Amino acid sequence: MTKFKSIQCTLAAVCISALPLITFAQKEKVAENYDEIVHNIGKMVEYIHYQPKQIDDAFSKQVFTAYFESLDPGKFIFLKSDIDSFRKWETRLDDEIRGEKLTFFKTVTGIYRTRILETQDLATRLLKQPFQFNKDEKYRTDRDSADFPASLKEKDDVWRKYMTYSVLTTYDDLLEDSIAAKLGTRIDTSVERRARDIVSRGQQRNFKRILEGATESENFGQYVNSIIRLMDPHSGYFLPVDRREFQESLSGIYYGIGALLQEANGVVKVSEPMIGGPVWRSGQIEKGDIIVSVAEEKQAPQTTEGLSMAEVIKLIRGKKGTVVVVGFKKADGTVKRVSLARDALQLEDTFVKSAVIEDSTKDGTSKLGYIYLPKFYTSFGDDNGRSCAFDVASEVVKLKLENVKGIIIDVRDNGGGSLGEVIRMVGLFMKEGPVVQVKSRDKDAEADGVNNKSILYDGPLVVLVNEYSASASEIFAAAIQDYKRGIIVGSANTYGKGTVQRGFSVPGKDVRAKDIDLGTLHLTIQKYYRVNGGATQIKGVSPDIVLPGFNKLSHAQEKYNPSALPWDTIRQANFNPTADTNYFSVLKNRSQARIKLDQNYNKLDANIDWLDKSTDTYSLDLLKFREERAKVTKAIREVRSSSAMKFELKIHNTQEDSLALAKKEEFRRENNRFWLNSLKKDLYLGEAVFVLKDLLETVNGYAYAQKKP
Repeated sequence: MTKFKSIQCTLAAVCISALPLITFAQKEKVAENYDEIVHNIGKMVEYIHYQPKQIDDAFSKQVFTAYFESLDPGKFIFLKSDIDSFRKWETRLDDEIRGEKLTFFKTVTGIYRTRILETQDLATRLLKQPFQFNKDEKYRTDRDSADFPASLKEKDDVWRKYMTYSVLTTYDDLLEDSIAAKLGTRIDTSVERRARDIVSRGQQRNFKRILEGATESENFGQYVNSIIRLMDPHSGYFLPVDRREFQESLSGIYYGIGALLQEANGVVKVSEPMIGGPVWRSGQIEKGDIIVSVAEEKQAPQTTEGLSMAEVIKLIRGKKGTVVVVGFKKADGTVKRVSLARDALQLEDTFVKSAVIEDSTKDGTSKLGYIYLPKFYTSFGDDNGRSCAFDVASEVVKLKLENVKGIIIDVRDNGGGSLGEVIRMVGLFMKEGPVVQVKSRDKDAEADGVNNKSILYDGPLVVLVNEYSASASEIFAAAIQDYKRGIIVGSANTYGKGTVQRGFSVPGKDVRAKDIDLGTLHLTIQKYYRVNGGATQIKGVSPDIVLPGFNKLSHAQEKYNPSALPWDTIRQANFNPTADTNYFSVLKNRSQARIKLDQNYNKLDANIDWLDKSTDTYSLDLLKFREERAKVTKAIREVRSSSAMKFELKIHNTQEDSLALAKKEEFRRENNRFWLNSLKKDLYLGEAVFVLKDLLETVNGYAYAQKKP
């Protein structure tokens, strides 16, 4: 129900900035250096960014617009008169960046908080009265092109329609179809009251988080990022805790207490201790204990009341070896405060996994290998860290021991990661040659590549991609494609992120001070190019075998971002394809023939196209709303059903992994079962298997398949 949730998520999107990201001490340091941080960032962007925009009055106008879009993306909070009152700064923000004292964002913060409180009162008042759902008026869920309300009366009307739509959607969800049919236009008052209560509680949580984030320090961060992200969508300003999260996401390693947490009924509780972790070793914490407070050692505890699980996790995680004191409410109602030394823990979903696909042939049963790589993670020099190239190599070895005849590498939804890791990973499948060209500002491109005496795997290879395969994933897929080392299968184009970012410490008043952490500025400093000379930026990688795009509706690729750097080309690197490509057209024709006859792909494509073109405007009349919603619901249901194959793949863990899983926690075994089950009817993986089987029938593929293990 993506389209129905779009507006209900709008305020939630505002709330992301409301998380308690920095400690009080860090906030004070940042606040003392507001002016210097912005001035220094302006200079750093000008001298370091790959393709900086000129900081002038025109740029100032863009910052002005971008800042209000970040504070109020749905245009629910501010009035048009508020925006007009700030227009005296519209062409002066470039002067603030270049050295004048910051006044704009501070002034906005005061009005912003006032409007939030007014809007909260408005929402509360509207939700106290029953809704009739009998007005033949429309509500548009996408407010990107809308203007800010011209008056309080217009704002009241925007919110009246928004709340009517929210309650109507919830009411329709709660009411069973059979009862709805009997009621017709009549309203079940008890269900309507319940729907209003659900929406009201959701709005209360939203406004609480928005208010917590509507502080000068949080708005400062948004102001700085409004400036930087106009240079390109991947540059940004990270406060210290944000930087730690960023590194955790790439390394797969974090330092915490070692417990699987669960959020339910407004509280965060321990679902299961991780074997060997701090919670497990303490022996004082049990499954079901509720986390009620968190504190750094020798500091006052902070209550977790009203915090989401993500916010609680932010408080719990920290540097290796530091002590966090967590208050646990036990089953008998008592609270126990336990001191726990943070230790290295691994985010399992970040790491490589492999499986074996059993395939029946006329000669019996053969095995195909499957490797899932969610990110190109790296260790960042951490002793506990892991390398994705090393882990992929380990999985390849496991699969070779299973005597697989070919391998599928799945980088769908892989947003990228370490450049060094992707180069090393290409070296597992290719002996020598440039892998990627990297170009710095005003310099010639340099090629990075591999030079191996031998390679780990020289057999048939398929790489599975989609619209969210980005950055390092695109480098990997492009190298495999340019060298004709394997077949790329997936959506029409990958994401299209072909830029390189690097982090720089942001100085304050004293540029020589090294003990003050004012955050990190991530700037785009280079662009990636394929060995054939084309950029992966904007255009991404077009697969050899194109399948209907399941994520087409998201419009989230690089090409949809107005601040994205452009596509271009440079000179081709000196490289030689490793394989004969005469059979590529045969594989493509076979795939197209299968897809043409496959009802699942035909339904999927047709429904995705319909949804992409469907309206985002809905009636607030009950019967008309249901009729409109039923069409969308039917299309979404058919997209989901048609993305599952009618038959199941026979897929299981390698023998080595099966033995290892038997000794792990139940939640890890359950996650593994869920993962394997999700693959069994995966439509796209199913076609990748067919392509790999076709590849095995080619001369080179057949020769490899006949090799003895």
